[in-house]
Amino acid sequence: MEAAKIADFILVFGHGVSDDVLRTAKKTRLVQLCSAGFDGINLKLAGEMGIPVANNGGANAVPVAEFAITLMLSTIRHLIVTDADTRAGDWMRPELDGRDTHELFGTTVGIVGAGRIGSTLAGMLRGFETTTLYTDAIRSEKAEGFGAKKVGLDELLERSDIVTLHTPLNASTRGLIGERELKLMKSTAVLINTCRGRVIQEDALHRALVDGEIWGAGLDVFEQEPVAPDNPILKLDNVVVAPHVAGKSYESFPRRVRFAFENMSRVWNGGAPESIVVPE
Repeated sequence: MEAAKIADFILVFGHGVSDDVLRTAKKTRLVQLCSAGFDGINLKLAGEMGIPVANNGGANAVPVAEFAITLMLSTIRHLIVTDADTRAGDWMRPELDGRDTHELFGTTVGIVGAGRIGSTLAGMLRGFETTTLYTDAIRSEKAEGFGAKKVGLDELLERSDIVTLHTPLNASTRGLIGERELKLMKSTAVLINTCRGRVIQEDALHRALVDGEIWGAGLDVFEQEPVAPDNPILKLDNVVVAPHVAGKSYESFPRRVRFAFENMSRVWNGGAPESIVVPE
């Protein structure tokens, strides 16, 4: 708290900056996040204080996009179940003989949020020859350059074999995927989330998975983190889970740090910061 009073810059590696810290940061010229997400800071208050906030400029877009594909493949190929069975000496369950195992190649994938991560994913999916849809408030020339087509959310949910979430958490996206949206999805569809847990209404997702309204899910994030061991979603075989690690990779860390220090240096030398995030 005392350091914030004299800080020209606040560099954030963790979960965010409290309102109390922001209110004392009267000299601060930039809050620089090393994450893509910015839900851990009160952007409205930062704006009132005259403090710009920047995220990592897409420095971890590649690992998050790769991890989304990892979750897709792990879910539709039952990787976690078959790994556990093999280690336990159960060579192959009859129901896993291929009749209920699926391919990513040639499917329709819907990307919710075509920013740096979502558009990077669209490029990676070309190798799987998917039909790629995306929905976003802003047209993404990058995603469209990779062959993705912009549609509304409802159409995306209805048409996609896999729906993957890459949107920031804000007032308009909190609880975006609930009972209504899950009912729009195919009963054979898979839902992937590597953005923020609270974009999904978790109780509704659990019901949809149990009742067979959707086929499966791959989740790197949860409404509450760390996720409680008794969370009922963890008991389901048609779900692959991870502890919010999609953006972490050996290669991305120096990119994040480099972008942060270049951005702070830019401001220090009288320039404008890049990758500014603004309140909704």
